[in-house]
Amino acid sequence: MEGLSDMVFVMKVESGFEFTYDFVNRAAMEGTDITQAALGKTIKEVCVRDQSNFLYEQYKEVVISKNRVTFEDSYISHTGEKFYSKTLLTPLFNDSGQCEQIVGVVKDITKEKVAESDRKIAWDRLHESKERYHSLFHHNSDAIISLDLNGHITNGNVAVESISGYSPSEYIDSAWDSFVVEEDKQLAEKLFMGAISGSTENSNLTVHNKAGDKICLSIKVTPLIINEQVIGVYCILRDITELLKSQKLLEESQKRFQIIAEHANDLITLMDEKGKIIYASPSYKKILGHDSQDYTGKYFLHNVHPDDRKRLEGVFIHSINSGESFTVEIRQYNHQNETVWSQSHGAPVFDNRNNFIHMLVLTRDISLQKEYEMKLKDFAFQDPLTELPNRRLFNERLNQALEALTGENKDELAVIMLDIDRFKEVNDELGHDMGDRVIVEFGRRITQIVREKGIVARIGGDEFIILLPNIGSADEAVSIAKDIQQYIRKPWQANDRQLYITTSIGIAMSQKQYNTAFSLLKNADVALYEAKNRGRDSYNLWKYK
Repeated sequence: MEGLSDMVFVMKVESGFEFTYDFVNRAAMEGTDITQAALGKTIKEVCVRDQSNFLYEQYKEVVISKNRVTFEDSYISHTGEKFYSKTLLTPLFNDSGQCEQIVGVVKDITKEKVAESDRKIAWDRLHESKERYHSLFHHNSDAIISLDLNGHITNGNVAVESISGYSPSEYIDSAWDSFVVEEDKQLAEKLFMGAISGSTENSNLTVHNKAGDKICLSIKVTPLIINEQVIGVYCILRDITELLKSQKLLEESQKRFQIIAEHANDLITLMDEKGKIIYASPSYKKILGHDSQDYTGKYFLHNVHPDDRKRLEGVFIHSINSGESFTVEIRQYNHQNETVWSQSHGAPVFDNRNNFIHMLVLTRDISLQKEYEMKLKDFAFQDPLTELPNRRLFNERLNQALEALTGENKDELAVIMLDIDRFKEVNDELGHDMGDRVIVEFGRRITQIVREKGIVARIGGDEFIILLPNIGSADEAVSIAKDIQQYIRKPWQANDRQLYITTSIGIAMSQKQYNTAFSLLKNADVALYEAKNRGRDSYNLWKYK
């Protein structure tokens, strides 16, 4: 066994299907990592887990079947090379017919395996090459014909018939220029001769199809070279009749777009997928004062107000991803660096393969509309007679002030409610016009006292209300109420007479357990009622019981 070039392993069969190394020849030790130290050890002790499990099952099969077992395997030598092997396991029996040993002879079949693999790779490549040629020629979406050196058609794929209407039997062996219109025959000859000379030629040709119609083809004529010899020519044909029609329509459409863009009052902008402006209409000059060329190549957000940029960028990206159009209001800067309110309508444009081409955006100046909206908003929160905040705005500011109060905030909040004493008599004796003038003057005088300390609002009729956030204490609120009463008592000059007006005041201070707008307004109203019952021209501070 030491003289054999094959690897030999003799395994001793132990009870319970255990197999220990009994002998390993020199070839086995040179080809693997197994040494004399393995003798007496089991397969599981010598080999790695996956290999030991596999070998164990093979040796076990020999014992159970009492027959030889052959299997193929691979292993990594101590030099790191991968080898393939074929192993024959032979059982050795004692006189009682029990299997005592198993001899494993391992033959190196690496060369055979490599040769077999190389043959398979070569065959697969040859088969793949044939299939590729067949696919490229016969299943190509473009029409392909092959010509001999005399210019006669020798073969053609399926697409030829779909373009020309001729079946293979009708065009094979025909001169290829026999289908070319008369005015293009000279060009066809030139293309063919160029290919025969070894060069590839490209051009457009007009031919007749079977129905007699003229079709325009894009043609690529290439020499077929084998062993450095031109043995023929093949031509790739593509029907571009509809493409040329589309190009013509596109040119007409572009001209119409240019006319519209040049005379439009709105801004017309085209942007690429990165948000860069690729076209800006001449109307930019009229509306924003900038030349349209100043915008081309710049990022579309460059002239947008900083507060609107993030929102507009999000709308732009969403429109591209979803394919949906959008409408958004933004602020831009004109040439004088003034903000101009604009309304932009954008729509993404895609090709027939759903690839994004550009974003079309139409923008119009809505500054005047925004000015009207701001005025309407002011009307919604403003008393039209005194131009002071109304009840709606007051309630909003009161709730905001209450939310700002915290446990650590030691300052208090005060609500002061006022009305004009005996205002009905002023209306009845002097008329409603004078009554309105009294209300306006009353509101002006209150505002003069309060100034930046709080908010003065008219809540209806002759009733006014004051919000004093962070007033600090009830004493400060009472002090302001006294100042108001003193200022109101000063005589008013109305036309040719003097008016003497007084006011009654109710004060409510915030408390932790009563910090709601409803409770404060209710308490201030009750305090005002009690002040009027005392004889008017007085104030009353609501006290929590």
